[in-house]
Amino acid sequence: MRIHGKEITTIVSDLDGTLLGEKKKLDPLVFSLIGELKERGVSFVAASGRSYRNMRLLFEPIADRIPYICENGSMAVKKGRTLFQQCISRELAFELLDDMDTIPEVETVVSSDRELYTLEARDEFVREMNNFFRPEILAVEDYRKITGGINKISIWWKGGIPEREEKWFHERYDSRLHVTDSGNGWLDFTAAGASKGTALRELAKLEGFSLQETLCFGDSENDIAMFRECGISYAMKTGREHVRAQADYICEDVSRMLQEFLTADRS
Repeated sequence: MRIHGKEITTIVSDLDGTLLGEKKKLDPLVFSLIGELKERGVSFVAASGRSYRNMRLLFEPIADRIPYICENGSMAVKKGRTLFQQCISRELAFELLDDMDTIPEVETVVSSDRELYTLEARDEFVREMNNFFRPEILAVEDYRKITGGINKISIWWKGGIPEREEKWFHERYDSRLHVTDSGNGWLDFTAAGASKGTALRELAKLEGFSLQETLCFGDSENDIAMFRECGISYAMKTGREHVRAQADYICEDVSRMLQEFLTADRS
């Protein structure tokens, strides 16, 4: 399929703020569009800060037909099999979590293997998360009780990330972790070098597709690394200015844009 004069064989899309609507669900039309793209030789990849199990449920009708870049690029899964995974060392993870514990009025989430964890006695936050995520988030007394590998650590401010705290975390951890604003008040930490961009590069090697023949959609800071890897990139009109500036084009509605690509290809 030719788009903007380039041959495109793979389309990658972020979810929240990009492919997902306000109800945080996929329009059923998306599944038929992905099927039609496949018929035209174009593969689809879902890329998100979300966990694999949550992403799989969102794509349930076609769950085993697409690969997933999960946890901001720290993991990729296809047909239930983990293709690669990057973990934060436990020592560094708990140093970070101890720092987060000193900040008032925030919530934290730890992604370990394919599960999400938060702390006990956070009933309101757990209810809010479980309205948003499936399967349900698990509550633990102490994060040190988690035995699996830690893929991502997130801190959440209900009113948005304060500039002072964001700067402090970047100064303290940028040399040791990948720190990124994932939108909606979330600041995410993954292993150094782990990003949607590096994950997409690794997936391209494993799946045998060309990044120059890849088009991507995203809306947040955690999508910029992906923009830089792809032959064509689209930022959502609702994204922050510095994110939009990194993309080749601007998009208002991903589903409508995919329909336009398919219509043009038929003519």
